[in-house]
Amino acid sequence: MMKEQEKILTNWETDGTLGLTEAQAKERLLQYGANTISQEQSKHFFTYLLAALKDITIIILLIATVLSSYVAFTAHPDDFTEPIVIFGIVLLNIFLSVRQQKKAEKSMEELKSYNLPKSRVIREGRSIEVESTDIVPGDILDLTLGDRVPADAQLLESVQLSVEESFLTGESEPSEKDEHYQSTEKDSIGDQKNRLFSGSLIVNGRGKAVVTATGRQSEIGKISSLLSEEKAVLAPLQIKMQKLGKVLGLVAIGSGLLAILIGLLRGYPLEVTIMTAISMSVAAIPEVLPVVVTISLSYGISNMAKHNTVVRTPTAVETIGNVSVICSDKTGTITENKMTVKKLWAFGEASAAIENTLTQKQKELLILFYLSSNISGDPEAVGNPTERAIAKLVEKRLEQKELERLAETYQRVHEIPFDSKNKRMTTVYKIAHRYISITKGAVDRLPLSKESEKASKDIQAYHDELAGQAYRVLGVAYKEFAVAPSTFTPEYLEKDLTFAGLVGIIDPPRKESYQAVAVARKADIRTIMITGDHLLTAKKIAADVGILTDGTKAMTGAELGGYTEQELAEIIHEYRVFARTSPEDKIRIVKALQGNNEIVGMTGDGVNDAPALKAADVGIAMGSGTEVAKEAADMILLDDNFATIVEAVKEGRRVYSNIRKSLYAMLGCNISALTIVLISMLLGWGAPVTAIQLLIIKVVADGIPGFSLCVEPSEKNSMKQQPVSKGSSIFADGLLKKIIDISIVFTILTLLSIYAGRYPIFGISDDHLTANTMTFLVLGLTTIIHMYNCRSKDSIFTIGLLTNKLLLGTTAAGALLLILLVALPQTASVLHFAPLNFYQWLIVLGLSVMPLVYVEVKKLGRSRYERSLETL
Repeated sequence: MMKEQEKILTNWETDGTLGLTEAQAKERLLQYGANTISQEQSKHFFTYLLAALKDITIIILLIATVLSSYVAFTAHPDDFTEPIVIFGIVLLNIFLSVRQQKKAEKSMEELKSYNLPKSRVIREGRSIEVESTDIVPGDILDLTLGDRVPADAQLLESVQLSVEESFLTGESEPSEKDEHYQSTEKDSIGDQKNRLFSGSLIVNGRGKAVVTATGRQSEIGKISSLLSEEKAVLAPLQIKMQKLGKVLGLVAIGSGLLAILIGLLRGYPLEVTIMTAISMSVAAIPEVLPVVVTISLSYGISNMAKHNTVVRTPTAVETIGNVSVICSDKTGTITENKMTVKKLWAFGEASAAIENTLTQKQKELLILFYLSSNISGDPEAVGNPTERAIAKLVEKRLEQKELERLAETYQRVHEIPFDSKNKRMTTVYKIAHRYISITKGAVDRLPLSKESEKASKDIQAYHDELAGQAYRVLGVAYKEFAVAPSTFTPEYLEKDLTFAGLVGIIDPPRKESYQAVAVARKADIRTIMITGDHLLTAKKIAADVGILTDGTKAMTGAELGGYTEQELAEIIHEYRVFARTSPEDKIRIVKALQGNNEIVGMTGDGVNDAPALKAADVGIAMGSGTEVAKEAADMILLDDNFATIVEAVKEGRRVYSNIRKSLYAMLGCNISALTIVLISMLLGWGAPVTAIQLLIIKVVADGIPGFSLCVEPSEKNSMKQQPVSKGSSIFADGLLKKIIDISIVFTILTLLSIYAGRYPIFGISDDHLTANTMTFLVLGLTTIIHMYNCRSKDSIFTIGLLTNKLLLGTTAAGALLLILLVALPQTASVLHFAPLNFYQWLIVLGLSVMPLVYVEVKKLGRSRYERSLETL
């Protein structure tokens, strides 16, 4: 124990049982500070703004705005349309980025509910209620059933005190406390029987304890400090988008410089050269891509919310879809965190299985367990988990009439409370004119009669069988009296008992966990259990739900400590269960997996899970978990259901797939626009489209319809595919090849439109404006029609042309708007468009539908090829 805590305990001894005075409490509050863990401060608007302004694409667009403003000021001071439009795109990107971050932060604020409003302490000899934040070291806590411990404390006195502290230890069963126990430095938190920890729940008995640590000095506070030292990792999508942004930024800068060089060599006017350079830079950057990514993530967040998942970090929507390992806590995540009776062995019967109908002996045994317990009318009430488990089974299997008969027939006349030394308790009942004492406890602590002792080997064998399967095993025995017992001492009542049977209790897996683990395995996702509970219990649960299978292993935190970081990374793929782990152990496991290029999702609800939640690629906290865990996590499962993660993975894969579809749509347009401008300048045709015309195409034809790809449903068999590896490019699996392929098609078709607008064979002699107008329309309409190619790897006629009504509406509106911009004299004059004749409109429409024909023919050929492979 630390010297500071020893000093506090010494002070308590001199203060006596009167507790602190109010003056002492105020003095210590100033000395030690408020009993609270500092919360993560909300980010200021300018923090988000500065982060957005660091994006290279935003920087380039801002430079383009400045250059465009200069040209407008010098060449046509009455028309600033172009710089205004470019700057408008910048503002839109910044607005949506900041809005989404603030929205996620607000969702987290609404979840904060883990607090301790008031606690009872003894001050100046009186038991009073004070704000938990005002509790100080040296205060004496007055704790009873249902209280939550507000600070770390040393136990002074207790009566049958049991505390639920699974959020710190990971153990399902409550910890029995004993003020006489002497803790050592080697004791884990769960083994320190004479200490209480902030946030734990009193589930049985009562006690008094002197506060030894508050706030950041408590065990919760120490873990919170560990959290602040653990830096959050960048999401794979963030890394990929940063790389993409840098590459496109360099392409934009290089393209602009190349345009200036070509302009100088061919003798173009300076303002024309600058505007062409701006056009090249604008062509290289998918301005609306950040908006599309934001909307895709936002739509994914909305869908996850419908499935009880609140997303705190937007990029986690994509990351969860590509996790290759899910590290899950056991208690409350895989399991229900509710002790449940699963075995009921009546002495003399062959089986302990609980069938639909209890045997008569099982029913009699259940009644004995019921009578020897302190059970309130509500089986869900706070209390001893073992007795609550018995109460639930009684409520489920005994009719109300039977319970009423028991209440009338059995009159409790005496009770010997549970004794932690003897590990048993006894109740005495009067039944008409006779009496019965019932003793419940550890099987080896039941003093049996000689007759029952004859079967002790059989009893012990069955006990060991259940214990070996990780059940908590209790036995019950009884003793009958013809008249009232002469004395109610333990020495008289608790001897020569007739053994009745055993009960096996366990924290069972959630029903959904079985299927969730199986689905994750099909999606090539490994599930690993990391728990503070005992190894035997962890292995039992892990084997039951399919986590621990043949060929996989389990180890304890103590064994884990014997491995170096490198050794752990080399062997970790063999293990599926880690038990009796500390917060530091969990971080080591996560980092060892990440060192093998795994994308790691970590679930948990306790304070002990929080550092690992933050270290993981995706931290997933339970909605009922601690505030510390929620603050460290990227997303929160409101229903605490492991199976909900599977839905989140499916949604994440859908979002990532749709972002790639948007890239396919946008970069095809961008690359072709870039090559078209370059080729036109080299051929002496000048810039075929202006910067503002390119921006209109990218927003109207590329951006707005591209938003509609965000709502595309999941591809079939998405949950049977391997997750995307951490180091893979966003262009992996043939996406770059598809983008280059369609860019070539776009370039050829658009160059044909330029040629058609400039030469006499089509009825107009060398008309630069007509060529620009046809180029604008073909580049815009081909981009719009190409959206239908991007929807799926399957044919548009297979998935249905009208199944995405949002896309249908946005593409129709986009096409109509492009046509109206050219057809209406008012807009045509501002944007420098020329009127087209009937034949030119036919050429434009004919060229625009060619990408759809081209891609559909390729899809048809691939489909036939795949079917031929299946028949081989």
